[in-house]
Amino acid sequence: MLFLSNPSISVARRCALVVAVIGLSAGWVPTSRADDSNTPATGQAVPSGASVDTESGTISLIDQKNALIVVTVPGHDDLSFSAKDHRDVLNAVKVGDKLTASYMEPYVTGLTPVGGAALTRLNHTAKVTQHSPGADQESFQVLRVFSGVAEVTGVDRKLNLLTVEDKSGTARSVRVSRPDLVEVMLTLKHHSRVRITYESEMTVNTSR
Repeated sequence: MLFLSNPSISVARRCALVVAVIGLSAGWVPTSRADDSNTPATGQAVPSGASVDTESGTISLIDQKNALIVVTVPGHDDLSFSAKDHRDVLNAVKVGDKLTASYMEPYVTGLTPVGGAALTRLNHTAKVTQHSPGADQESFQVLRVFSGVAEVTGVDRKLNLLTVEDKSGTARSVRVSRPDLVEVMLTLKHHSRVRITYESEMTVNTSR
């Protein structure tokens, strides 16, 4: 995310929802800014594959034409994700279904220093990758991919956590585990700019 189908929704809002999957901000809780690139992050290490955040909401829009599902989360931005590769999900869920999303720890898949390149927002896509139908509950997996140019504000060499800040000023700490990317991370300094790509999996369960 990261959902209410209503006749009063304007055409403009429907159009905006179709493209929302491209530009929503990260759905997991960002960390505070680091002051020293060599200072460990204040948060504790999270076991690989562990859930780091959970949100609950209600499906508010199912766009069959564009294979898009939108969920309204009270007090937070709407979540949206594409079901183009698993269109059966569009018929398995209904507007009004309750949804609980559990976010897994994000991990870096691409990291390249870019000198003085302009900062961007970390845009993302989200798509259903697996669907497990059930009699009373639907379950599916969603993969979110974030990318953009950000500034390094912290490197935790002990936990292999990289903290970056994008154009919006939002700081995020993401684990770096691939050996080649760890080597890149260790060369970075405070205020270095990088093109970063990271992924986060999400488990979604619905109920009526």
